[in-house]
Amino acid sequence: MPEIKRPVQTIEVNYVCDKCGYGMMKKVSEMDSNTGDIMHECMICGHPQIFQWRSYPRINYIGLDESIDESTDTSDDR
Repeated sequence: MPEIKRPVQTIEVNYVCDKCGYGMMKKVSEMDSNTGDIMHECMICGHPQIFQWRSYPRINYIGLDESIDESTDTSDDR
């Protein structure tokens, strides 16, 4: 199939800390290839949290005709 191109906009995706409710989570280790676990820490309170198969912050892309609320998470961190 031939290539297709379309303009997109860049979206930053963050995760707010579940403990303090203010800080953003930041990846502090590499992903475990067996489990998909990625250790994160809050940049304010240091609360540790594990996410599977995705890291924060990250960049996603959506079409210019899509809204942030409509966009589906198309990142594939696996």
